[in-house]
Amino acid sequence: MDAAAQKTPEGLVEVRDGGRHGFWLGVGVGAGGESFGVQSGPGYSDVLYRPTISVRLGGTVSQHLRLGGEVLSWINENGPAVESLSSALFVAQVYPIASTGFYLKGGVGIGRNAVQFEGGFDTGDTGFAGLVGAGYELRLGRRIYLNPVIDFVGHSYSDRFDGSYKERLVNFGLGILLQTGS
Repeated sequence: MDAAAQKTPEGLVEVRDGGRHGFWLGVGVGAGGESFGVQSGPGYSDVLYRPTISVRLGGTVSQHLRLGGEVLSWINENGPAVESLSSALFVAQVYPIASTGFYLKGGVGIGRNAVQFEGGFDTGDTGFAGLVGAGYELRLGRRIYLNPVIDFVGHSYSDRFDGSYKERLVNFGLGILLQTGS
């Protein structure tokens, strides 16, 4: 075969080395199903699906591990009030098979359940948050990936007036991931 036949056609990008390396940044949107349960109650409430947004960034330790931080928020506009369920987490993404984009994710951090009213008044609770999930990085170009995810997030709160309660969120998201390096 001659050299001209092996050349990348004009207008296409040749992608070499599918490895993970360097710093990364991801942004995403999704649909999240939220429900809550009080300690003395019969279980969790009905699931309420609303939009989610996420931002995450970090560094690559190896082909099998990425570490970073993630902020994930579920938002419900309800008349004059905006309810939110947000998590700020330290996350680890483990790639069981380095040659694929599939990963498992776990994280721990702080959760915030809040309601903001027109006029600036807001109320809420802060507690513990944990996350488990899975995703896939589908390469679109040299440094950009399409990133579908599913995350299961749990929050635990100790309310000073009404006792303890929990929130949970199932998030189906789609994001864009950018990675430094070649």
